[in-house]
Amino acid sequence: MSETKQAVQLSDEEIAEIQRQASAKLGECKKTQDVIGTQIFLILSLYARVLYYPLGKAGPWGITYMWGMYSAAPAEKAFVAINTSIPVDAQVFAAAHELYHVWYDKKAEAIPSSILDEADERGVQLDISELKANRFAVEFLVDEDLLRREMRLYSIAPHKITIKDILRLATLFTVPYRTMVKRLHETGTISQYERGQYLSKDESSIEQLRKRYPFAIPETDNRIVLDNLVELAAAAYEKKKISYEKLEYLLSMSNLEPGDVGITEPESFAPPNDDKLDEIMDE
Repeated sequence: MSETKQAVQLSDEEIAEIQRQASAKLGECKKTQDVIGTQIFLILSLYARVLYYPLGKAGPWGITYMWGMYSAAPAEKAFVAINTSIPVDAQVFAAAHELYHVWYDKKAEAIPSSILDEADERGVQLDISELKANRFAVEFLVDEDLLRREMRLYSIAPHKITIKDILRLATLFTVPYRTMVKRLHETGTISQYERGQYLSKDESSIEQLRKRYPFAIPETDNRIVLDNLVELAAAAYEKKKISYEKLEYLLSMSNLEPGDVGITEPESFAPPNDDKLDEIMDE
């Protein structure tokens, strides 16, 4: 008979440390009284070279790589990839999750698509590093004081919270529905029983409920952004350091054309015809 593996959980001391870390970083980024939302992408770009690419809905939500190409020494900036095949709220969570690895964990990680579950599709428990990164992400994105303030603004009473309220708050903070359910439980505003009831809903049911209410649906954008490649390519062309053809090639990596960034194709040289040559010779 195989031995049942006990689920890994964060201790009270570990949670308190993560809360201190999140609070410190919110202060460092001057975001203590601000909903982060999609600002997380700009914050991430301060600390990492970020690639946005559609890796498929079942692909990893994000990937972090810490080292330089030719040595074991850490790179000047970590490389982070965010999967744009997933909804924007999931991309926001992935970016905050990866920031924990960049700031505190210092290890390469790929975030599986099952990251919001306690176990993956094979039943394998998330390791302690991933649990810490998850908890940091939600502490950073959904600060408890800010959450309670917004609940008061929208007249959402603890322990009287409906699915509509959860979807409203998830939209406000740009985080996944399941992330908001867990955060409400962590802050003592829903019970363990309510947590289980809300988490038991499948994705199809959640999407159907979203469509009932006038809240923005976190669509998938499938964008391709290779750090600041487009900016550098456009600047290099305007300084006449690369050809128009080279610019076209570089922009194509991001599914863009020169016209998309305000650059028009130069007029091609047309040699003068015989009549024009005669006019020039007569002058």
